[in-house]
Parts: sequence; C-alpha cells; structure tokens
Amino acid sequence: MLKGKGNFIKHMGRLIIDFSNRPVFRVVIMIVIAAAVTVIRVTSSESDKAENERDLLQKFNISKNEMIFNALESKSAITRYKPFISEEAIKLNSLEKTFMGSDFYRKERMIPLTVSKDPKYFVAYKIRNESMSAKNELVLIGMPRQLIDLYLVDLSENKAVNIGKTEFVINHAWSEDGKLLSLVSHKSVKILDLAAGSISEVPMHYETDIYNTNWGSDNRTLYIHLDTTANYYAYDTLSKEMVKVRGRFKDGDIVYRGKASSKILTSKGERVGTAKGLYCGESAEKLLFDGEVIIHDINEGRILVSYDSDNPGGGTRFTLADHDANTGENRILYSEGSIHSVWKIFKASYLKTTGDIIYTTFETNDLGVRYLLVRIEPDGKETITQVPSPLYIVTPGENILHFAVFKDGESCIIDTVNFKFISEGYGKEYKNSDIRDTMFRVLNIYGSDTPNIEEIKQIFINTYDPIPQEALENILLEAENTKYWKSIKQEIGKNVTMTFKLNDTCSRASVILNGGYYRGPHELVKKEDNWYVTGFSTWPESKERNDVYRACTRYIENEIKAGEAEDEINRKEDKDDYAVKTAALLNKIRTQSFKIEVGEIELWAMSDPHRAVYPDAKEARVKIVVTLNDGSTEKYQAYFSRPDSGDVWVCKGLGKLSASLFPR
Repeated sequence: MLKGKGNFIKHMGRLIIDFSNRPVFRVVIMIVIAAAVTVIRVTSSESDKAENERDLLQKFNISKNEMIFNALESKSAITRYKPFISEEAIKLNSLEKTFMGSDFYRKERMIPLTVSKDPKYFVAYKIRNESMSAKNELVLIGMPRQLIDLYLVDLSENKAVNIGKTEFVINHAWSEDGKLLSLVSHKSVKILDLAAGSISEVPMHYETDIYNTNWGSDNRTLYIHLDTTANYYAYDTLSKEMVKVRGRFKDGDIVYRGKASSKILTSKGERVGTAKGLYCGESAEKLLFDGEVIIHDINEGRILVSYDSDNPGGGTRFTLADHDANTGENRILYSEGSIHSVWKIFKASYLKTTGDIIYTTFETNDLGVRYLLVRIEPDGKETITQVPSPLYIVTPGENILHFAVFKDGESCIIDTVNFKFISEGYGKEYKNSDIRDTMFRVLNIYGSDTPNIEEIKQIFINTYDPIPQEALENILLEAENTKYWKSIKQEIGKNVTMTFKLNDTCSRASVILNGGYYRGPHELVKKEDNWYVTGFSTWPESKERNDVYRACTRYIENEIKAGEAEDEINRKEDKDDYAVKTAALLNKIRTQSFKIEVGEIELWAMSDPHRAVYPDAKEARVKIVVTLNDGSTEKYQAYFSRPDSGDVWVCKGLGKLSASLFPR
C-alpha cells in the first residue's frame, strides 16, 4: 500500500472527527468519506482498493470513536526515573484480576473502586441508567454528572450487597484503621462505615466543588479539600459536626496528613483553613514545599503535588511535580504561567504497577472542548489521548481506567496494559446544542489575546425590540483598546457551567456563564435559525432595570431639560476639568436637541465579575440617545448608582461612551 495514501486517510480522519460532533456536519462527513473512497479507487490497484475501503469502514463506520481516542501526540521531554513497583501493588493487581474474572464484572458490569484493608471486601459500583441530562447540558467544560450504585462485594462468599447510591466518585480515602471510607462526588462527601455497611453524608455549609479528603491520625477527623485551591474544612465523624471551617482554623493547625513510604506528611493551615507548605515528619519537620500545595497522589516515597507561584511576567505559574521525598528530586510534569493563567488539570494519579503518571486536562476551539489524558512513562515519554471526559477512576489493581461520560448509562474503559479502549463512551447529543455551540464560540473570543472583529460580528448583534440591547456595540468598544482587551481577557478555566432559560417561543434565551466571567449574563436572540448574543447583563424583565429606566427618565426631564444638573455644577466654586466638561455637555444636550431618550441599560457590580450576575445590582450603565436639531444623533453614557439600603437610583456621572461602567 502507498505510504502517502495511508497518511491521506489519517489526515482526512482527523478533519472529519473535528466536525463529527456537530449534527449539522453529518451530511458533509458522508460526502467527505465518499470523496476519499473515490480518490483511493483512482490511485490504487484492485487489491489495494479493497484493503483501503475496508480500512475506511473500520475507521469511519464501525469504530469512529476509536480514531477519536487514538493517541494525539507522543513526545519525550521529561526527566526519566527508575520506578519502584511494590509487592502490595502486584498483589492488588492479581486480586483485581480475580474480581474481573467473576460474574460481578463480566455479567453485572460492576467496576472495582477500592479494597478493604483485610482485603476481604471490594467496594464496587455500577453506572445507573438514570437521567442526568438536564444537569450535564449545563456543563460547558468540566466533569460529567453520573449516578452510581455502590456495593460491598465478598468474593469468597460470592456475595454483593447494595449499600446505596451516589454520584461518580472523584476521589476516595480510607481511614488508617480501615473502618471508614470517604467518597468525594460532585459537591458532596459521603462516608462508608464498613462494619455497618451504611453510608452517611457530610453536611456542607454551602455548595462548593470538592477535590479530595484525607483522615487525621485519630481516625475520626476528616479533612475536606475544597475547590482547586488549598482550602480545607475539618469534620468530626463522631459528633457529626463540621468542627473547623474557614475562620475557625488557627495558624499551624494540621489541614492535611498523609504518608509517603514510612514518612508522615503534613500541611499547616492559616486562619481561613488554607494549606501552607508541605512538611515531612511530625516532630523534626523538614519543609518540602513552601506556599499553597495540593496533594494528588502518593506512591511509596513519591508525592504527586501541584502548587502555584508568582509568574515572572505577571500572573500565576501553575506546576504539577513528581517529588521524591527520599532524594528531594523534583520532576516537573506540567508548568504554565502567564498574566491570565488558570488551572487546567482536573485530576492526577500514579499508576503504581507501571510507574506511569497520568492526568487529565482539556483544550478548546470554537467547536467545543476536547478532554485529554496525558500519560507520562518512567522514561519521560509523554502520550496524549483524547477521552470522553476528564473524570476517571483508577481501579485498585490498576487493570483499567474507568471514565464517567456525559451520556446517561454509558461507560468508557481503558486497558492500562496497552492504553486501548475496551469500551468507548459515545458523545452526547444535547437538547440545546445550538446554544452550547454559540457559547463555546463566545468563550474562545473572551480568551483570545487579540479580538477578531469579523468573528465578533458573526456572533454579537444589536437589537431594539422589546428593549435596546447593544452587545455588538459594547464589545467593539472593548476591542478598540488592545490594552483594555488584554486586561479583561479571561483564560478558559476547567470548570465552566451555565444556566439558561428559554422564552415561550424559543426565540430568546437568557444565559449566565458561571465562573467569574467579566461578561457573565448574556441575552441571546434567534434569527434565521442562528443564535446571537444581543445583550450583557441587561436583565430585560427585572424590577431593577425598570427602576433604573424610571430614574433615568426623571433625570432627563427634571435635571437635563430643566437645566438643574447643569446649574448644580456651575454653582460650585471649585470645579475640576471633568465637571467643566460635564456642564458643557449638559448645556449642549439641553439647548441643541429636540429629543432625548433612554437607550440600553446594563446592570453592573463594583466587585468581580462586574456585569451583575443577579439583577439586585447597585450600579447601572445607561446610554442616553440624543437627537440634535440638525437631525443627527449622538449617544452618551450615564452612570447610575443606589445605596446598599434603598431603591433610589441617582446619576453619578455623564460623558462619552466607554467600555467600562464609568463614562469618559
């Protein structure tokens, strides 16, 4: 077979897969495949033709996802090391093979999660075929939501007991005495009491993402690691109370405790429960890392740790490192830093039976998001494979990796021997995929170093029915100043969700990007089957918008037209340049116009993310449209504010249009 022809097939395959998740391109896919087959027929012998057509069928028809999940990149730039494979890891691998040879795995499709210290019991789970579609549709970038049933499996008695349900497990940890198992799922922590065979839930003070947990030496205190920064709570399993939350820690309190080989690892907390530093030893302590640290996994004397530091060029540098507690050697596995950097790693683990290290991350384009599994072998070779989601479980014997997927009841399994897919989790067709596609394009614009004006004009528009909304005009104002654009640029983070509400005719939608985005609330309108962003934080139906509209109308009638606003400035003895220019502008509007109207209203907040995420705002940016006597129109910007207590909106400034809350 011709070498060039094989490369052509691979190239066409990559192009097709990039578009294959978009329903609108399915016909195009079929046309491209047909064209590819035609080219091969022209350039091949009869025997080659049959072989190539068979290759195409295997790639595009039978196993499209196999091509999606093939290794995307292989490189070697990381320091090699000689792994130590423990006897315990080998025993667990063998024990798990016994489980996977049983009917619990082969017929019941149970996945082993962990093994009790005995090791008498497997804690295993099955994916529930229960719909989480409504929740998964709101995840633009992040971990999927899947429900599982938990089981205690005794292989010696061939018995499995259902002990309850939870969401797909992100992380888990045994207490040192092996009696309690903590299970971290989406925004929740549960505790399995092995002797009782029961599960209880840890009461969280507020809903937040949780990364992992670890147990204190007393086997009753559970340290709960919140978010993706080193923040901790402490929960007492006997009193069933959260004994330490933000504000209750003291400097030097233990917020993390683990073991690397025979060494005790601790991390000390501040008043707010933020972990500072990683120490080796409990009495004669040795500082391994300074600053905030996150422990992802431990393998004998090696620690998989991430931390952040000041980036020389501004912003933060995020680092994932493999640290040898015995030698002090630090292998840098991932390091990224810029003025806009955000964490992009979801989860990281050691494979203790091979010495490999794996972690999941992502990349985006205007078509959506791709989740990536990065595998680093002991010799430093790095392989990147596309996976259906960033959330996975390494089974206790490490025979397989099991990935949660976004489709109800589906599953994805990778064989860790050759990193090939045993079961491929197919993609999800979303009910409102067209809105999701629009928001992905929006995210990529917000994360760009320089604004692409043509791309902006394809997504953002101005509309005036039922109210004025001018998203296009506003974002073009932001794009005028490259320095300002870079200051509000937001790198796409690893947890981006949205909420949205459609109107009765499905022609308008209100979408809020969650995650602190500068432009959080978006108003969308559908025109000729395409969705466009028409407003930022305009809150068309809110009481607050109506209150601002009435206040601005009164200001126009009572302050501008009557000359009161102008006179108030002129009565002041000491006037700065801004006051003089404002008085001149008020005089021009009053004496040279015959119509003054209230234009677009945006609700703002002084704190991040500035555009008000909720309508109960204290600040507002209002455009005032003035029709001059010669028939031309000019547009100005007013800044309105109200006190923390009260509903009286007052104009605080008037001037030219600006990209920020305050007029020029």
